[in-house]
Amino acid sequence: MTQPIIEVTNFRKRYGDFVAVDNITFAVSRGEIFGLLGPNGAGKTSTLETLEGLRPADSGTLRVAGIDPTREPRQLRHVIGVQLQSSGMPESMTPAEAMQFFCAYHGIAPRHDLLDRFGLSAKRKTQFHLLSTGQQRRLSLALAIAHEPQVLFLDEPTAGLDVSSRAELHTLMRELQSGGTTIVLATHDMT
Repeated sequence: MTQPIIEVTNFRKRYGDFVAVDNITFAVSRGEIFGLLGPNGAGKTSTLETLEGLRPADSGTLRVAGIDPTREPRQLRHVIGVQLQSSGMPESMTPAEAMQFFCAYHGIAPRHDLLDRFGLSAKRKTQFHLLSTGQQRRLSLALAIAHEPQVLFLDEPTAGLDVSSRAELHTLMRELQSGGTTIVLATHDMT
């Protein structure tokens, strides 16, 4: 049996007296699409944010591609791609500028082909705050996969997407999976 690419053991996360995640354990194999399904407030985002190195665990151990997200965040950033539930993109940044910036961060050439694929060609020079919610989500996804990460984290990936964009997301996920990318998504949407 191969070593899992993600390992979570006895993970617990609290916010004051509120226990958001209580002692969960799971493993995800390389190339697997793994879902965290539950209602709002179930701890899905807390789990993802801890795996992404954004929050420390209160107890338990977490590993992503053998990396401890809390202790080795610099190594982690090149291994993972992240589409957050909401974007913190500067309002005046355009999709072309965002792609240039994110790719420079990872030391790769800009992936403008992804802007084309996600239907953002005509919006390359439009400021982020003028994009529709669906366009903002598609841009976030394009940025998350531009550096071809081993693991892709998607938090409520279909929020704000129309039917055709959801279908494109599902197609993309299957393509990434066939190329060996592991995908972990958190959602409350059963579809």
